[in-house]
Amino acid sequence: MARLAQICGWALLAAILNVPAAPAQGTDSDKNDKREQPVAPYAPPLPAGKTSVLAMNLPQGATGETEVAGNNRPLSGVQEPTLGPILGARNFLVPSINVMSQMATSFSNRPTAFSYVLGTLDLNRVSERSEVLLHYTGGAMLSSYLNSTVQDMEFSYNLKGQRWSLLLGDQASYLSESPFGFGGVGGLAFVNGSFQFGPILNGSLAPDQTIPTILAPRVSNAAVGQIEYELSQRSSWTASGSYGLLNFLGAGYINNTQSAFQTGYNYSLSQQSSLAVIYRFDDFRFTYLPQSIEGHEVQLGYARYVTGRLSFHLSAGPDLEQFRGLVIGSANRVSWAMNSALNYKLDRTTLLLDYDRRMTGGSGVLVGAQTSQVEATAERKLTDRWQGSASVGYANNQGLVQTAASLGQQHYDSWYVAVRFNHQLRPGTSFFLSYGARVQATNAASCGIANCGTSTVSHEFSAGFNLGLRPILFR
Repeated sequence: MARLAQICGWALLAAILNVPAAPAQGTDSDKNDKREQPVAPYAPPLPAGKTSVLAMNLPQGATGETEVAGNNRPLSGVQEPTLGPILGARNFLVPSINVMSQMATSFSNRPTAFSYVLGTLDLNRVSERSEVLLHYTGGAMLSSYLNSTVQDMEFSYNLKGQRWSLLLGDQASYLSESPFGFGGVGGLAFVNGSFQFGPILNGSLAPDQTIPTILAPRVSNAAVGQIEYELSQRSSWTASGSYGLLNFLGAGYINNTQSAFQTGYNYSLSQQSSLAVIYRFDDFRFTYLPQSIEGHEVQLGYARYVTGRLSFHLSAGPDLEQFRGLVIGSANRVSWAMNSALNYKLDRTTLLLDYDRRMTGGSGVLVGAQTSQVEATAERKLTDRWQGSASVGYANNQGLVQTAASLGQQHYDSWYVAVRFNHQLRPGTSFFLSYGARVQATNAASCGIANCGTSTVSHEFSAGFNLGLRPILFR
């Protein structure tokens, strides 16, 4: 069996880049890859004294408006707004297969070969009373150092009444690296060479992972429920609750949980503009550490939509942070939080820009963090068959609670950049080439030990195929 797996691995890589990669025999966390990644695990700290889914490549005869991607999502809700309805099938299942081979290098290590074999399912099922959205990616990462499973799923179910609606959703993943710039191509959404599918739920629901670590299996999950009630033709009220967790398996990172409650009032100024008043409560808990962090946010929000062309929202306000536990005792701090996004589409170009500033769980490295994150993506159709895209991301994490284990490592800056060229071979099938770079630095001003003020850089050169299978249409 091992011999057969080795032969399949060699054949797969030879077909794409002719780069050899032999599968490893174990998956223990101590057999991490040789790419230089700066944040290694450490023993648990002790107390001092814790895709809306859009139809792509559907048959031309499948007409009718896909209402699930409209601008009717409340600003105070848990779903991400989109550019608006598109023409396509209302009910469909789109399967695809993605194969990618990658050569990763760093300044101090020799090149390492990686391969990704992934399958994707996108489900859109809409009726007058309900809406089901599902995006799932599953497969494996293969290398000479580590074999790892890749599992990522987003799901939402919305049941609609005359004036009310109930939404249930979940974000779940099992990965061996941070989804921030995943795979050197800018994230899981870009593994197939294009951001065909946008997020279904707000990214702030899932535990933050913007501090890249060495390859180590981790489970992330966030379950959410929301009620929306229409007070009038112009106004609505929402209330939602969510519970998320981030657990590292076989590595000494800091596991954490995040409970959140959010409610808000929405008012439509016009068909294109709306306002919102939002209150949010967060509660962070940490494994083996008797320390909790609570946050109370009050935000004012504004959103503007031009169907098929522009989607913009911005909400910001003060954040009261409360610390309770044995590590630092009881303390309060006032900060501010912001959530914003811009989606803009021209005839041949699409631009996505996101900026968030909020309190997070610390990505398994810090005991709570003040996180500022910005991501931008631009995609342009170059010719009838060629398409180019570029994405960049930056995250700054500043620790909120100082422990003996994290002393001197309280400030992290993380960047990634990716450039891709996608060539359509036939409808639904494409070939892509990609270059990505990732940088992480610690700030010497925030610590006083010898290895502070350093940075690490890695480069990834990738090539792959995306094979879109025939969509399955439902009545």
